Amino acid sequence: MFWASVVITALLNDRNNLVGFSKIVRDLTERIKNGETLRQSEARYRSLVEQVADYGIFMLDEKGRIISWNEGAKRIKGYTSEDVIGKYFSIFYPEEDILNDKPAMELRIAKMEGKYEEEGWRIRKDGSRFWANVVITPVYNIENGLVGFSKVTRDLTERKKNEQALRESYESYRQLVAELSVTNAELMEANKELEQFTAIVSHDLKEPVRTVKSFLLLMEKTLDQGQYQNIRGYIGKSIHASQRMQDLIDNLLYYSQISRSPLLKEDVGVENLLQEVVQNLSAAIEKSNANIVIDNQVDVLPGDRVQLLQLFQNIVANALKFTGEESPDVTISCCNEHDRVKFIITDNGIGIDAQDLEKIFEVFRRLNLSQQYPGTGVGLAICKKVVERHKGEIWAESVPGKGTTFFIILPRN
Repeated sequence: MFWASVVITALLNDRNNLVGFSKIVRDLTERIKNGETLRQSEARYRSLVEQVADYGIFMLDEKGRIISWNEGAKRIKGYTSEDVIGKYFSIFYPEEDILNDKPAMELRIAKMEGKYEEEGWRIRKDGSRFWANVVITPVYNIENGLVGFSKVTRDLTERKKNEQALRESYESYRQLVAELSVTNAELMEANKELEQFTAIVSHDLKEPVRTVKSFLLLMEKTLDQGQYQNIRGYIGKSIHASQRMQDLIDNLLYYSQISRSPLLKEDVGVENLLQEVVQNLSAAIEKSNANIVIDNQVDVLPGDRVQLLQLFQNIVANALKFTGEESPDVTISCCNEHDRVKFIITDNGIGIDAQDLEKIFEVFRRLNLSQQYPGTGVGLAICKKVVERHKGEIWAESVPGKGTTFFIILPRN
């Protein structure tokens, strides 16, 4: 047996009388078999697509209306085929995308470029969001006419969450590394200061102890010899040495506490602050016959008032102390410089060698004999520590014999 196409045609003579028939038979068995195979293939394909659970696969007509719906689309989006067939596919998009006409834009791009693919947020039936990978492909008939679009959607929410967790983990790790780096730098600085303490403090603290011990031995020897006339002088020098040791210890404790105590930030009135510095040093100013000039153009500065007062008081006190034959002449100017405040403190004192300008901020670093210029050598180290705690900068410029200028930059925020 075979499947045939049969055409029978009546044959007539010139008198229009039937004289017979013609019969044309074509064997269509192969075409029928191919057609049946195609139908079976299409049925299997539709069945396969409909049963895919991991991918949402559905068809749109040329206007973007949904015309088919598979099991994966139902699982991912939460809609049944009855919910969505015939509806415009924008129902899966967030409101902001709909307002921006994003669904129609995606169809236009798919038509122009042959495919549209992206990852973005989509909306389930229950209103929850999921992160989707979307591929839209135009579908054409044999005449190359657009008949619709195929759309494949994958739910990548878990991957998105994992990526977000990984980014957060990386950011936490990066932040931890940065914090450890800062801590390490602080530890290195602390070790450097500790080395300075070991090398310098041991000498400075021992020196007054040796002085007291020497005078006590002299007093003991003098008493043994029955000589009393020098006892009072020895006692006075011992007291002076003891006071120096107490000053060293007090300054050392204050220096070590600056880093540990919290900054009590407030809006500090600069004019009042500088006037208070002058008031606190009034005795030294009067004794040295100093001239203090203040040129201030700044209203307020955020910071710890007590520490800022100590900062400027120490610098001005040094200007009053390290003087030559002339009376001290000190100028304090202050101005805004973008988002910073700049202080310039100039004196006409003995000055500092260029090679020693960095050393002056070290703890217990003394460049002059204590007999000529008494002090503990901690004042400028405290100044540097205060400026660093306020995230600022401090440095000095000087010419020996022609005075010194200190520059201080402090942030306004």
